Amino acid sequence: MGLTSSLFAGLTGMKTNEFRMDVIGNNIANVNTYAYKSSRASFQNQFLHTLSFGSAPSGTIGGTNPMQIGTGSMVGAVGRDFSGGAPETTGMKSDLAIQGQGMFILEKPDGGQVYTRDGSYQFNSENYLLSADGYFLQGYAVDSDFNIIEGALNPMRIPLGEITTSSPTSQAQFSGDLNANGDAASARPELFTQEFYSENTLTTLATGLTPLTSLYDVTTGATPIFYNGNVITLKEAQKGGANLDEANFIVGTDGSTLADLAAWLEDVLGINTSTGLLDIDLDGDLAFADDYPGVSVEADGRIRVVGNIGTKNAFTMETGSVTASQGAGASAPGNTLPIRFPTDLTDTDHLGESIRTSFRAYDSIGNPMDINITMAMEIKDNTGITWRYFAESADDSDFDRCLGTGTIKFDPAGQYLEGTGLTIEITRDSTGAATPQTITLGFEEMDGFAMTSAMSLLTQDGFQSGTLQDYSIGPDGVITGSFTNGLTRTLGQVVLATFRNYEGLVSDASNVYTTGPNSGNAIVKKPQELGAGTIISGALELSNVDLSREFINLIITSTGFSASSRIIQTSDRLLSELIMMTR
Repeated sequence: MGLTSSLFAGLTGMKTNEFRMDVIGNNIANVNTYAYKSSRASFQNQFLHTLSFGSAPSGTIGGTNPMQIGTGSMVGAVGRDFSGGAPETTGMKSDLAIQGQGMFILEKPDGGQVYTRDGSYQFNSENYLLSADGYFLQGYAVDSDFNIIEGALNPMRIPLGEITTSSPTSQAQFSGDLNANGDAASARPELFTQEFYSENTLTTLATGLTPLTSLYDVTTGATPIFYNGNVITLKEAQKGGANLDEANFIVGTDGSTLADLAAWLEDVLGINTSTGLLDIDLDGDLAFADDYPGVSVEADGRIRVVGNIGTKNAFTMETGSVTASQGAGASAPGNTLPIRFPTDLTDTDHLGESIRTSFRAYDSIGNPMDINITMAMEIKDNTGITWRYFAESADDSDFDRCLGTGTIKFDPAGQYLEGTGLTIEITRDSTGAATPQTITLGFEEMDGFAMTSAMSLLTQDGFQSGTLQDYSIGPDGVITGSFTNGLTRTLGQVVLATFRNYEGLVSDASNVYTTGPNSGNAIVKKPQELGAGTIISGALELSNVDLSREFINLIITSTGFSASSRIIQTSDRLLSELIMMTR
């Protein structure tokens, strides 16, 4: 071996400590690098020169141990500490930190994937989330209904100010009390017009088939009431004290009849004819046997208007509520009083206890729709009280205000029992929205006590159109967008990659890693599932470098380097002494 062996041993000590110094220097340099993972150099002894393997003990000798001389040290491994760094709050929602296992997935310009714990992301001009080097943050996208599409990875995009969405109303819930102290209905509101005739001698009564242009009454005499092109207008009419929307009917050249006019009145007055078979008695007789709601042409030449039960369904038709103007293309003047309601048979005392409320719903493209709900007491007996609701809206595009009717029942204790026919339907033809739109009404929160009726909308699940204005990223990586209309929708989900051996990853520049031969393949997981960590928005993971430990290692390493150099110096002096002996 000789002294030259110690020279080379000292040299290996200097080289290994120099290598360790490089590792320590890199750790200290990255003490403020987000999500940096510190490294550690481990040494091993080099091969040894064996002088003797030793001997086994026998009956006369105890045995000897091996005799070996080392030849120095070498670098055995450079391990990386993948323990989590402390989170630092930044207040920027696009900054993300991981607590637990996992790494963010980034897509490079060439389509390859790299992985990082550094969550300092920023938006580009197209609202994609990018790393500092322009790599796209990957995750799960959503479909057109904002449902997460699991499987394929896509760049995460948050289109602030770009997308607009709405939500159609599918259900509406009401709360309040329906006064059990009122009376059940025993009559319906009823109006009659003046008598109409089908010829100018006023001797033949009009029927439903009589053309409007052949209609006469005692006021006009030999002059027809209507001409082709006249616009008949319903205005200043009230229902239950609320004004009805103005509506028009055009007298057509294709032969509009008195029955057509009656059908139009039925639609614009919002009379629900589906309850005509309901009979309610006062004296044990079927009081409503011939009293069907609707508008009809009677045998005496009059138009008969029969409304629905409830005081809130009673009509007020003042003089001048119906007019007829000349209209476009009409050659004859209109009639300021073509239809009058001189006969009002409404018995308001027996229409029944009722209350009306209204709420605003939305169609599939965010258009508002105002819907009226009228509740009328229908049956009151020993089993409880049954109320009938009537839904109507002027926003129904087929001009029939009626949307549906049904019943709700309370037990003798005033508690809600059940409801029937609680789905209404509104037509949205020619609006661009989905049609028809159905809305389920909920009255489970209503009571039926003997107190003043009060009813209001509790909730409805529709929203008008709104634009994405803000976002948040949850612990599960789900990106939730909030719109100006109060709507919230899922915009995507940030996912994580986990590995069986994180220390097998190959570190690259820019705080990213690639898979290595000993790391295993990336396993994509949703945060908080199957061992994946939690995402913290508005925070960044700090370096896990322990600066005090690095300084201690710095001292130890420099001491080891110096000591190794002393070996070389001492061996050199001994060699010099040896050479001097030959002189």
